[in-house]
Amino acid sequence: MRYIVLIFVLIVAQWVKAERLDSVTIYGSAVEYANMNLTVQRQSNYITRDFKDLRSFRVNKKGDFITSFFVDDVTKIYISLGEMQGYLFVEPGKSYNIELPPYRPMKEENKLNPFFIPEPVLLGVKNESSVDLNREIKEFNLSYNQKFADNIKKIVLTNNKKLAYQIIDETEEEFPASKDTWFHQYKSYSYINLKNFINSNQKRKLINENFSHVPVQYSLDPYWEAFNQVFSNFFYSYFNSKEGEEVKNLWPKVESFDSLAIAFGKDSLFYNRTLTELVVIKGLYDGFYSGNYNKEKIITLMKRASEECNSDMNKEIAGDIFHKFTKLRVGLLAPSFSLTTLSGKSRELKDFQGKFIYLNFANTENYACKKDFQILSQFAEMFKKDMVIVTILTDEDPDKAYEFVKQHKYKWNFLHFSHNAKVLLDYDIKAFPTYYLIDPEGNLIFAPAPGPEENFVPMFSETYNQWRYKKMRKEKPKARTIYDL
Repeated sequence: MRYIVLIFVLIVAQWVKAERLDSVTIYGSAVEYANMNLTVQRQSNYITRDFKDLRSFRVNKKGDFITSFFVDDVTKIYISLGEMQGYLFVEPGKSYNIELPPYRPMKEENKLNPFFIPEPVLLGVKNESSVDLNREIKEFNLSYNQKFADNIKKIVLTNNKKLAYQIIDETEEEFPASKDTWFHQYKSYSYINLKNFINSNQKRKLINENFSHVPVQYSLDPYWEAFNQVFSNFFYSYFNSKEGEEVKNLWPKVESFDSLAIAFGKDSLFYNRTLTELVVIKGLYDGFYSGNYNKEKIITLMKRASEECNSDMNKEIAGDIFHKFTKLRVGLLAPSFSLTTLSGKSRELKDFQGKFIYLNFANTENYACKKDFQILSQFAEMFKKDMVIVTILTDEDPDKAYEFVKQHKYKWNFLHFSHNAKVLLDYDIKAFPTYYLIDPEGNLIFAPAPGPEENFVPMFSETYNQWRYKKMRKEKPKARTIYDL
């Protein structure tokens, strides 16, 4: 046994040596997770609270795992673990021997429940050299949150600013940190929720002291918690303030994001263009869901934001929100994804472009899905020249799903969702099976699409002929298809 452990340690050492100096490596052993595909994520958009995959990896049959990924700052990572969501703060260039909690599979009713929230679990770290920051954050959160809970009622009812700052001072004394450290920033923005209560009528002061003159902290969770709280539904309050009068008058006729940001930038609070862009993006996002503003106008402005922001990070955030506003709209790009095949290879939606894509979400234990598979098997052969079939399986065990596919000799493309709920949310999956038809350029044609037994063949024949006719007007057809017969 010691020999096996030594071999694994040597493998880890070689892996770490081969990776970039600023990459993060996590490794460990968890027999309960043997043969599972897991995905490391980080929060990519703190306004929408969406996640981004950093790296997917497979736990081997013995329960051993190792993977590496890049982060450019201290980052909170997440791993979906059935009913739980493990998390850990990682630093560039470090390795973490992590300990996964006992596995609890997600219940079927929760897989498609958009309101289900997995239990957050701080992952254990066995190598002491990498555990300090996580321990410090955990102890700080416990201490500060307890003080906050014990005193917030009194602070709110009596507007007791002295007590509020006493809590902050006591916590600072308990957890000292130099001003130029990441942990100091973490603490400072954690206090904003308390400061917001005692300065509710001094919003400009709060913004000026904590946001206007500091760089945007893109990877700092408490910064974004404070940002979302302070700038919640900001258009409404700002449009009704003296400082926001010019922006309010501009709003009915504004056509570009840049002109809106410039108008905000005339206010001394928003001389920082990067912050201004985020404030406007947040205002547009909240306004879209408030019902008080024209949604088509906001969609147009958000698209312009993804093109006109000075900050590349802000362009990406605006682009994510634009796609969220317009996802599953016929004629627009289908939501992208990066998943693994049943044999563990990574595939993206764009890998299948060039032909029509008949995308479906299924489970091998579902009777309706298994029934459709028999017809899809015929379609895979019948339409192979013009269409690819891509099935995303949500089975708990990818190995059992692989055996099912192998046993029935199904030849089309199967992917596993790897316990990644994002792809299910992006495609609004509420039942199995669900189908979508995507054109060769990656645009949605039918969302959702008919199932195999729901007149799919004549529908696809008509769709293909319309697409081919448009294409023929641009270029000469190169080959005959079954529709030429």
